[in-house]
Amino acid sequence: MADRPKPQCTVVPDSQRYSTIALRSLRFDETDLTVEVQGSGFAFARVIFRDPAGFRVLDERDLCEFWPDYSEPRGWLWEVHRGGWMDLERQRPLFNSHEVLAPLREFFVVANKCINVFCRDRPEIVDRGADPQHA
Repeated sequence: MADRPKPQCTVVPDSQRYSTIALRSLRFDETDLTVEVQGSGFAFARVIFRDPAGFRVLDERDLCEFWPDYSEPRGWLWEVHRGGWMDLERQRPLFNSHEVLAPLREFFVVANKCINVFCRDRPEIVDRGADPQHA
């Protein structure tokens, strides 16, 4: 694996409102992928990936190349520019989503179960509630 590029990512600024998260749910309805996360206390957010081309869920231990640079508390939602799942898929001769659906972007949700998502646009983050002490 020495020839694999090291991941290069940038944090999605809207995700920095929570320093750590717990993944609470994941739902795909053939149009959107919705991920619900919980921050500190009762702070909840819904992350909506519109019309994803693909996604995968892996345990964090399978993605150690992202640690410690692209993990909490530095961020929990990252855009992957290099060295991620897209680069792995591009090695397969029949993978063509990155060409057919261009421009296709990759995002990475960091939690105990990590999620990689291929989609065209940055996800929408919707606050769903706050800790009663700070409401």
